[in-house]
Order: sequence, then C-alpha cells, then structure tokens
Amino acid sequence: MPDVRPGAPADRLQGPVPQQGVAQPAAGGDQRDTRAAVDVALLPAVFSGALVAMIALDRDGTVTALTPSVERLLGWTESELLGTPLHRHVRHQRADGRPVPAEDSPVLAGLREARPAGRDDEYLVRKDGSLLPVTWAFAPTVLARTPVGGVLTFYDAQAARAQTARQRQRLAEVEESNARLALLADVSHVLGESDDVVEGLRAVARRVVPVLADWVCVDVLGEDGTTLERVALAHRDPVLDAVGATHLGPLPPLRPGMTSALAQVLQGLPLLHQQEVPATAVDELAADRLALVRELGAAEGITAPLRARGRTLGAITLVRTDGTRPYRQEDRDFVADLAARAAALLDTTRLLGHQVRRAEQMQRALLPELADRIGPLALSGLYRPASDLAQVGGDWYDAFALPDGSTGLVIGDVAGHDLHAATRMGAIRHKLRALAGDRVAPASEVVARLDRVVQRFAPQDLVTLLYARVTAAGPAGVRLEWSNAGHPPPLLLSPGGPARLLDDVVDLPVGVDDLPRADAATALEDGSTLVLYSDGLVERPRESLTTGLERLLRVAADLGTVPLRGLGQDLLTGMRPTGLDDIAVLAVRLGPQGADAAP
Repeated sequence: MPDVRPGAPADRLQGPVPQQGVAQPAAGGDQRDTRAAVDVALLPAVFSGALVAMIALDRDGTVTALTPSVERLLGWTESELLGTPLHRHVRHQRADGRPVPAEDSPVLAGLREARPAGRDDEYLVRKDGSLLPVTWAFAPTVLARTPVGGVLTFYDAQAARAQTARQRQRLAEVEESNARLALLADVSHVLGESDDVVEGLRAVARRVVPVLADWVCVDVLGEDGTTLERVALAHRDPVLDAVGATHLGPLPPLRPGMTSALAQVLQGLPLLHQQEVPATAVDELAADRLALVRELGAAEGITAPLRARGRTLGAITLVRTDGTRPYRQEDRDFVADLAARAAALLDTTRLLGHQVRRAEQMQRALLPELADRIGPLALSGLYRPASDLAQVGGDWYDAFALPDGSTGLVIGDVAGHDLHAATRMGAIRHKLRALAGDRVAPASEVVARLDRVVQRFAPQDLVTLLYARVTAAGPAGVRLEWSNAGHPPPLLLSPGGPARLLDDVVDLPVGVDDLPRADAATALEDGSTLVLYSDGLVERPRESLTTGLERLLRVAADLGTVPLRGLGQDLLTGMRPTGLDDIAVLAVRLGPQGADAAP
C-alpha cells in the first residue's frame, strides 16, 4: 500500500503516479487497483498536515492509509495496521466495559451503508488495553456513484477539552488585559480632565469598580505627612457603597512605629498584596481598616502608594471579596500604574496650588491698601484671580486723595497674564498716582501724560484704564469726571433710578498712539453707588461685550441698596464670570459715615 504520511518519499508510492486531483484506474480495471489509485490520488492531500488522527479504509474495511497521529494516540504502528481489517485492532468499547463486536461497529455500519457517522464521548481501545476517550467521525468515499471506502477521523476528547479550556483561559486573560488597558485609558482621561483632585480620585474609584475590584478606597496624606483622610470609597453593591460613604473623612494620624499594611505603604514600602485578612489590628489604622473590611467584605487586597517626586502622598487600595478570583501579577502591575497616575494628579494639583497662592499673594501685594473711606466716599475693593492656576494678571484698582481735596479713582488692566503684566501693572499704578497728585488736572490730561510715559519707556505695553475724579461742587452736590482709555464703562446706581452705564466717551487704550483724550462728567446724588470693574466680569467667549454689559445692568438693578462690602461678591454671583480672566472691582458709595452699610 502507498505511504501517504506527510513527507513520504515519492518512490514509496505504489502504482502509477496520477495527475494531481484525478484518480487513474489501473490497467485491467481491477477494483483493488482502482482503490489503490484513489489512495494515491486523494489521500496525500487530505492527510497532509492533519490535526487529528485519520485512517483510510477500503470498501471491505481494510486499512489502506493512516496518519502518524494514529500511532501516537492508539499505539499501533503503521506496519501493524496497514492491510488489516480495522476492527482487528481499532475497536470501540461500551460504557459498561464490554467490547463492541464488528457487526455492531458504528464505523463499519457507516462503511457498509455508505453514510456519514459520528459520535462524541466514546472510547477506543489502545494497544496496551487502556481506553482513549474520543470524538470521532466517519465519511464514506464515493467515486462515480460507487462506494469505494471511507475515512475515519478521531481525536483525544479529553485532550481537546483541556486545550479548549486553555484557549478559553487565554482568551479570558486577553479580554482582562484589554479591559485593564481600556480602564487605564479611561482613568487617564478622567484625571486629565479633572479640575478637582478629590472628585478626580472619586471618579477613578468608581471606574475601577467592578472591573478590577469589588471596592476601592483612596487615603490621602496631608502636606504635613501625618494627617490622613479617606477621600474616596466606591463599592459595587449600591447598599454597601452607601455604607462606605460613611467612612469618608479623617483617619487616625500616621505615627512612627505603626506596622499595619497601610502604615507601611504610607511610610515608603512599595505595593503590598494581602492575600489574607488580618485577624487582629496592630495599630489604629489597622483597626479602622479591619472595621471597614467587616462591613464591606474582603478576600484579598492590593494597597499601592501614591508616590510622586520621591514623596508618598497617600495610598489606593483595591479589594476583592470573591476568593475565586485571585489577583495576578498583571493586576499588581496595573494597580502600580494606576497609583502612579493618581499620584501625578495629586502632586500636580498641590504644586499648582502653591504656585497660585504665591501668585495671588504677589498680585494682592501689588494692589493698594484701600481705605474704608476717603472724604464723603465709602470704598470697597475686590480682586479675583483667574481660575487658570499659577497665572497672574494685570488688573488693578486704586483710590487716593488728591491735594485739592478731590478723590482719584482708578480701574485698569495691563494686557497679559504673566509676571511681566503683574510687575508692569505695579509700575503703571504708581506712575498714575504720581502724575495725578503732582498736578491736579482734568482726568483726560492725566491719562494723556501717562500715555506718553508708557509709549516712551514701555512701548510694548498696552493698558486699558479709567481714571476718575470725584469733586465737591458746592451746594449743588458732588461731581464725577472721568477719562476712559479703552476700558468697560463705569456702572452708576442712583437712588430711585435705573442702573446705567457711563459710556459717554471711550478713547483708545494707553500705549497705542498719542492722541487727544476726552473728559466726561456727571453729578452724583447722595447715596449713589459707582462701580468700576475690569473686563473679566462681563466678557465671555463667543459673546459680544454688549451682551455682557446688558447682563450687568440686569444683575445690578437691585444692588444699589446692598451693603457696599458685599456688592462686589454679589456681582460675581449674579454675573457668573468664566474665570478665564482675573477680575478687579472698585465700588464707591457717596454718603455720610455708616451710610455704606445700610443705605
């Protein structure tokens, strides 16, 4: 018989060599020669690279070819099987241990009837007498409508199930890995978009549950390195999630000598994987954690430090309550990465917080110490930095007494949001004070003189400002005169009258060109409130300044009688500025002592 095993040499093929894919009958038309030709023509292509055991049979059930895997699975060699009846060596056995006789063999029945057959979870008897659990199938071979034999295929069912289980396990691991990567991307996005570090950490905890943990908590050290607060806790069970919320807040402080898992991580130990819940508490932090575990449940947990720039800022703990899902190395690596990203957010927020506080302190240091009153005027100033952390702006207000008894009022804004703008603001504020006090003159003249100074000594600077003088006009009352260099118009709240904008004249900003400047003037009634403000109060992206000014008139309509000290904050509340720009507000009320508190 021909050797049809993969790689068999051509000189071992018996009979004429056929054209590829075409059966060539032997001379004389002998049926056995025809079967041999079929074997030679078809079986090499069928058997080559087969993943299962295959045995070719002729019409009488004699083995004509087989794959090497037959010997591996059953123990019978090629020489022992070729040319012998299949049932002599390859036999089925019933579930009760009795052998299946040839007349009952389902394979031979399929061969006789030229029909397919197959079954799962049956047994073939190996050469050594042991049983091989198999899944098998038989397909008849029919040429020219004449049955000429068939092919029996089978494989080790137990090994196949084990392989399937391994493949499913591998697929599950790949799916878990993909889920971890997707979760890490989601967490990174959340942290990148978060303006509030606590809300960002809580969002992280909510996303980790239930993908990688049944519950998660985040504990943050204070900047003193000892005070400790639980800022986030999320549980997959809504009822227990509500229970966990009651455990947010201050924790026992971190002290030297503490040996609990959380304390060790906070003191510099790397990630800890606890596979058993401690039975007793070794310190106050362990007692708190043990109480939490008793309420929320735990089988194992991973605690990872929130470390940035060599400092431990806190810890994140992931807990599973199901002991059948143990954490693996990939999970520990993920938690370490997650902790590093959360620590970066916490560290960056703290750094920017320090910077913005320093920037705000610098900005406020450049603003004047505003007196409560100057003559008949009550004063109140407000400065609000931009929400863009660590940026300083060039907005300022000022009020000062002039040699002739009048009062100078200023609101201004140096273009830019950097240290240069802030320092130039300080220089320009002092120069304006000096020019206004050196020679009392109309507001337009003071602004024009300042314009020439700026263009000469700081030609790169651009400043919008409004300078006003409040003067006594004898028995007729008090007079306000001003010059506006490209700044939003003042707001006047008169007793019994509507809010209005003093937009009579607006000239170019300081630093643009040396052009004549105009003055405007109006009388001030007793109890009137004048509000000077910078553009951050009224401007919004994709909105005209006119719209912002109309909104200001609506908001300010009922503020003419509120205490002066709260007026600036009331304006902020009503206007809801974007925070993209810093804001300066100077509120001035005309009236006797005490009238500004309850007009």
